[in-house]
Amino acid sequence: MKRSEKSLNLTIILLVALSILFAFMLFMAPSVFTAYCEADNTSEAARKTLIGVFYGCTPSAILTLVFLFKLLFNIKKGEVFCTQTVRYINILSYTCLSVVPLSLPLCYFFLAGFPIPMAAGFMWLFFRVLKNAFERGSEIKNENDLTV
Repeated sequence: MKRSEKSLNLTIILLVALSILFAFMLFMAPSVFTAYCEADNTSEAARKTLIGVFYGCTPSAILTLVFLFKLLFNIKKGEVFCTQTVRYINILSYTCLSVVPLSLPLCYFFLAGFPIPMAAGFMWLFFRVLKNAFERGSEIKNENDLTV
């Protein structure tokens, strides 16, 4: 097995583990966040905001997981520079962008929450750059396929 295939399989395994952890948190988030807020002596409003932001970002997280799986399986099939891959990366960029305004209320209650919208914004920008690179690579591949 080639090194790149091992890396791809490891990434898929890690994504499965992350999906399981996320599914667990969907059910346990209120208990986990309540315990955290009680240990930190945080207000009830902060606890409700934390839970609200988590569940508000849930659709974006689910879409991100789904399209990361689709992207990885596309790569596994060898379909890298194609319009479908570009579409998946484009969707991933917008799922990251949607988290920015949804996670901003955390910054009011938790100073440590500030990196979350910033990281989501940087991931949006990263996926936009990646999408543009894959789009250009797809164009070059299509041109090369026509010249053969």
